[in-house]
Amino acid sequence: MQKKFDPKTFQLGYLALGTPDIDRTKDHYLKLLGMTEVSRGDDGSVYLSIGYNHHDLVLRPTKQKALLHVGFQLRPHISVNDLAREARDLGFAADVKTDSQPGLGELVEVEAPGGLPIQFYSAMEASSTPGFKQTGASPMRLGHFAVISPEGDKLISFFRDFLGFWYTDDIGGIANFFTCNREHHVINIVKVPESRIHHIAFELRESSCHPIAADAMRAAGVNLLWGPARHTAGHNLASYHHDPDKVMIEFYTDMDTFIPELGMCEPRPWHDHLPMKPRSWGPHEVNVWGLEFGYNLAAG
Repeated sequence: MQKKFDPKTFQLGYLALGTPDIDRTKDHYLKLLGMTEVSRGDDGSVYLSIGYNHHDLVLRPTKQKALLHVGFQLRPHISVNDLAREARDLGFAADVKTDSQPGLGELVEVEAPGGLPIQFYSAMEASSTPGFKQTGASPMRLGHFAVISPEGDKLISFFRDFLGFWYTDDIGGIANFFTCNREHHVINIVKVPESRIHHIAFELRESSCHPIAADAMRAAGVNLLWGPARHTAGHNLASYHHDPDKVMIEFYTDMDTFIPELGMCEPRPWHDHLPMKPRSWGPHEVNVWGLEFGYNLAAG
């Protein structure tokens, strides 16, 4: 049984991306992913919702593409001020902000190792839009993200030791998977001497939606980079494509369910290893079905 952790957060809330062509990038997420623009900021930012949360994605005009910050929702027993105090006690810069963005009254922004700003909040307003669309891929929710960091070990320690995330798997010691809930991973930390986003993952409604999403991409002239196929770590069905800024977007379904009380994933018929406890997969063990992986794990 692995060391007992108690995550301070329970879900990924949103991501903010910098884009040099905000209209083109916004158009991709509105038309091909079926998101809705719900608000605009004074700095030119646009806030996009999948259907329920006030926003799941923020786009801000920048000179080049960038991961600007990510947001996690705190568990009810952890307050914004509690987290700020604990972060400062450990030497992390933590700035409590009120009304800094639409839909959020209060949050604390902590600078994680590698310079990644992470925002933590207790509650987000619901979207004022009429709900989920039937446009393009129409994902159900934002599920996880993967970040490349030159300070991967320190970032892993931040999520595991400070935030209490559970380790669930790794691939060759390069890609490291952690979760704060029962989904196999909420963050994938890729230890490579660069600093950038690797991919953003949206959960589709069911596995039959993969060809629907692929057809929508193809009709818009966007080719898939890889998949649909089944991963090893997480065992999710996944496909990948690039947004207009070459940020890699994953669509997935069938993610493994992690049971922290048992330190293992819920058994599935397609598991080759039982019990499915956290393990280190080989660097080429990315796909169960033998399909050649269509992109470099480090380069994206």
